[in-house]
Amino acid sequence: MTTEKRYELLKGLPPYGPMYIPISGDEEPFYSEGYVVKFKKSDGEEWVANFRPGWTDYNNIFDFPEHNIIVVFAGGQGYIMNPDEQKPKMTFGLTIKDVIQKEDGSLICSDDIYILMLDNKTGEIWKSDRVSWDGIKDLKLVDNKISGQTYDPTNDDQPWSEFELDLETKEIKGGSFQEFLDRNEHLEVQENGMLREKTHTDKKPWWKIW
Repeated sequence: MTTEKRYELLKGLPPYGPMYIPISGDEEPFYSEGYVVKFKKSDGEEWVANFRPGWTDYNNIFDFPEHNIIVVFAGGQGYIMNPDEQKPKMTFGLTIKDVIQKEDGSLICSDDIYILMLDNKTGEIWKSDRVSWDGIKDLKLVDNKISGQTYDPTNDDQPWSEFELDLETKEIKGGSFQEFLDRNEHLEVQENGMLREKTHTDKKPWWKIW
């Protein structure tokens, strides 16, 4: 049994037909050409979305028909779309540079600081604690653990160091930023990524998609 494709990536804005719908993370309209995708609704009607890009050159699309969502990455900005609706269910990212898809469909995303995962089993999207000062590369997925290299601009002798993130326990081993926190146990990271003296406030690093 084949599943009919619910989207089509277009090379540009269509010169004729119904007006495209601008899609952005802050719901503000924009009028330049972005990442253009044509969606097919469940009743067969088609419409064109013009996604405002984020701050990187990463573009991709992942379809999850079992949950009736399509995840669009436009220039590093993530959009979770229901093809029947002309408004994102949720946006995330902005600076995503790489995505690895697990066998179960889950998406593991990275920018220069964090690892973010869209869990296809639970419907949750969660963000790791900060992994790197400013750079993540060479990602590998083995046995439900993601590993790679992190950058430390303050270390001239060894600017890149290894890290490993357990996707089940969310525990981080290594990484340039975690190594810094291990040396400064009185500090913690705020939601905006800035450092502060440790407090006892709880944070919510996850959201529900479905």
